[in-house]
Amino acid sequence: MLPANRSAKRCLPAPLSLAVASVLFAVAAPAFAQDSSEKEKDKATELARIEVTGSNIRRTDVETASPVQVISKQDIENMGARTLLQVLDNLPAARPGQVDSKSLFTGSDGASQANLRGLGAQGTLVLLNGRRLSYYGAPAGFQTQFVNIDAIPAAVIERMEVLTDGASAVYGTDAVAGVINVITKSSYQGLEVSGTWDTASRFDSFGEKQASVTGGFGDMSEDGYNVYASVNLYERDGIPDREWYDKNPAQFYVNNPDYIKNMRLDSGSAPGVFNPGYYYAIDPVTKARVDEAAPGCNNVLQVASGTRCVWQNWLNGQVNGGADSKRMTAYVNGHFQVSDTTEAFAELTYTDIDLRANGGTPRAYGTTTGNPQSWFSRNTGNTVNQFLTPWLGPNNVYNHASPEMKAVMGGVVGLSYLLQDVGGGHFGQRNTDKSYRAVTGLRGSVGDWNWETAFATAGSHSITYQTTNVNLKGFEKAFGPYTTDPGTGRVIISDNPAYKFGEISEANAALIREAFPTFDIQSWTRLHTLDGKVEGPLFNLPAGEVRAAFGFNATRETFYTPGNPDAANGLITQQGGSWFDGARNTYALFSEAVVPLTEKLEMDVALRVDKYPNFSANLAPKLGLKYQALPQLMLRGTYSEGFRAPSLAESGTGGVYAQIGGYRDEVRCAETNAIAGLLRQSNRGVDKDLGNALWNSDCSRNVARMTQPNQDLKPEKAKIATLGVVLEPTDWLSVSADYWFVYRRNEIVAPDYSKPEEISDMSRFPITESDLANQAALAAMCSDPASGVTCPGTLPVYSTGNVASVIGQYRNRGRTLIDGLDVDARGRFDLGEWGRLNVGIAATIANRNMYNSDDADGWYYGNLVGYYNNPKVRATFNTNWTYGNWDTGFYVNYVGGTKWAYDRIDAADNNAQTCTGSFLNLAPGHCGGAPAWWTANLSVNWRPMENLSVGVTVKNLFNRLPFYDPNDWMNFAGYANNFGRIYSVTATYKF
Repeated sequence: MLPANRSAKRCLPAPLSLAVASVLFAVAAPAFAQDSSEKEKDKATELARIEVTGSNIRRTDVETASPVQVISKQDIENMGARTLLQVLDNLPAARPGQVDSKSLFTGSDGASQANLRGLGAQGTLVLLNGRRLSYYGAPAGFQTQFVNIDAIPAAVIERMEVLTDGASAVYGTDAVAGVINVITKSSYQGLEVSGTWDTASRFDSFGEKQASVTGGFGDMSEDGYNVYASVNLYERDGIPDREWYDKNPAQFYVNNPDYIKNMRLDSGSAPGVFNPGYYYAIDPVTKARVDEAAPGCNNVLQVASGTRCVWQNWLNGQVNGGADSKRMTAYVNGHFQVSDTTEAFAELTYTDIDLRANGGTPRAYGTTTGNPQSWFSRNTGNTVNQFLTPWLGPNNVYNHASPEMKAVMGGVVGLSYLLQDVGGGHFGQRNTDKSYRAVTGLRGSVGDWNWETAFATAGSHSITYQTTNVNLKGFEKAFGPYTTDPGTGRVIISDNPAYKFGEISEANAALIREAFPTFDIQSWTRLHTLDGKVEGPLFNLPAGEVRAAFGFNATRETFYTPGNPDAANGLITQQGGSWFDGARNTYALFSEAVVPLTEKLEMDVALRVDKYPNFSANLAPKLGLKYQALPQLMLRGTYSEGFRAPSLAESGTGGVYAQIGGYRDEVRCAETNAIAGLLRQSNRGVDKDLGNALWNSDCSRNVARMTQPNQDLKPEKAKIATLGVVLEPTDWLSVSADYWFVYRRNEIVAPDYSKPEEISDMSRFPITESDLANQAALAAMCSDPASGVTCPGTLPVYSTGNVASVIGQYRNRGRTLIDGLDVDARGRFDLGEWGRLNVGIAATIANRNMYNSDDADGWYYGNLVGYYNNPKVRATFNTNWTYGNWDTGFYVNYVGGTKWAYDRIDAADNNAQTCTGSFLNLAPGHCGGAPAWWTANLSVNWRPMENLSVGVTVKNLFNRLPFYDPNDWMNFAGYANNFGRIYSVTATYKF
């Protein structure tokens, strides 16, 4: 196995690195000087020593005090996994993390994360051949820096080793929940070509394609070298909204009664087809809104306030989880024998990812009567930017409203109009990421001691291109110059603007492209690491040899996100972005020893010291014990202390300027729902439509936020323990069970904006004209006996406007405690002439998941196990039958059921009695919680000749469709499959 490395964050100056290396070799010198005859070992035994993830010491026994799960290449094939993300989806210890296709508008768009134990990507360390990769260019939520697992070369993965134990004493920061070490082929000779194609039965547009070419030459034992390279291509087709449209779970349509009625109107409403829109006005006395479809509308809809003209702009949109993705990964690995005792090695990885999501075309012009668009920007500081779309004046050449409509506001009218299609999929989002890592080093031996040193440089350049928001200058060029109407005081557009309403032309398209331009958000990360270590025997005890390892790390880390200039100056509406500029040097020393205390008892101790700027050196110890009670029974346990250093996004300079989604303002939520609840009782359809549209509309809103870095942050700390047993009662059965415990404190978190004490500044909109119009519509309904509604004497009204913005700062706050049991059972059966059968069951059984968002005593939210996204059990069942030239696999993935509520506080409003989740109605029979979910895959592989392999996999074999999930923005659980049965064909040929 390739050596596991650590990562601090900085390069040592040359004199210091030489000094550290001198100390390490000085410590080991007495062992080097021992008489070689006393250290003579059987060469076969020495060759059998390997390095296991989680340790720097080579050993002959792969079972260590720490539990390590190995996922083989065959396991990956049985899963039907094409990417590392799909592998982790089938790992019980892993929890759902960010998925690239569903990552749009998250700040780290276009990337995927690893998440062990549910502690987040920031608590899981991802390695490639034992060494770190650079962080993805854009942090998740503009805070969490993580490794993009999509950048790891899938074609050359030999196996994955997952250390489900803390490893900060060995690897440093981030390794709190565990370590995922992806291990590639150590060498390769020949040429191999492979291709895979996936298609789904339920979605015509679904498709995944993958192709790889791997070739190598040279034999280390005969030629003294081996070099191989692999190129992997992956492509996933986007899923347009028209395919998602009628494939949501049934309850979604019950909760959205106007969804089908308002969205399935086709005549005169498609993109690229002229649509005259509709006008509206606000009665200055009653505050009631009046709507009127413009002349020529072919798609009139009756609403509470009059008539509107309906259009579609969603048909080609792919933002709802269906982005196109193309990836190219190139990998080169070389080993060269320098001398009898020294080997040079080098490794290069390069990944190019291009993800695109069509946002649907075109966009709409809509005069603002509700909340203005609000956002922060870098150069405007704490001042909230706002934008209201102007009105049409009485003399505007496109003001074709009826005399009655014009009379309401002295000729001034609002306009809602479909800006005609600019073509070419202009609107939407694109993400590109170019990442690399180059490693070069030497390894060898001096006497019985092994040594290794390497320099690694890694980096990423991520760009998000967004075409969704207004550029204020471009918008004014199309519709300005603006003036103020003397009668109403409202801002109005030019009476004869450059944009020609009712026309589809290149001139109009050019103006739309300037009004809604594509702007970029660029990010760069860099990671340079110098490391070195020595490993070998120190001395002999009666029970055996004591082996030790000593090493150092020196790392330079940088992170730079300058921000788009227009967005930085507040010219881009609703822009979520950031500006970071940080760099730091970090240093680490580590040591480890394996001590055989008795013939049956072995102790593993490790100690690491990391020095980061702005806080004192961090000491991370680890102690492990392994006891071979019987030849068939081994006991093991570990205790360690882990840490996570603040990332440069959290502790550097700059800030996050973004929208916070799902912000819940209890005051506005209650007031809007009180109005909507009465309207929904009306016998008049227009009242019901308005009530349906208003229901919960103010309970989850986008709010402008600014989260500021904090250079006084301290590292998160954790205490981690495991206790387990490995039992092999026969040569065909092995069973392991490991209890795990993690207590993390001093967590680095963004402000909880639902708590006033964590908000340094807040602003609210005034009560808007739309609010007043809603109140007027309610009053009109209550005054009409035909509505059939008995209204209260005092009608509900708005007391305040919606929250516009919040400001806060990252802080150390809160703690998490989790524990549970991992169980793994493997059976191996020799069937004689019928081949071989392997069977495996793996499960993670959660016991506690406790969280406290502040530093008070107790656990305010209670035990989260059994609540939403925290199932008690996750498990997999895997069987593989090899018979002649046939290889058959059957794989089942199981996720246990949960409550709909997130915790016991949330359960007061969302429970079986209310039959709601996230305050939304649930499907009949599902009031008690999210049901257990499982899917099964079947794979058959045939080798008709020695060099050719052909395989067929059916994923989701039983064509199971997901249940309605009100907590997930996709309307079904993230771990469920909405594509139905997926068919996959694979062919591999070796020359």
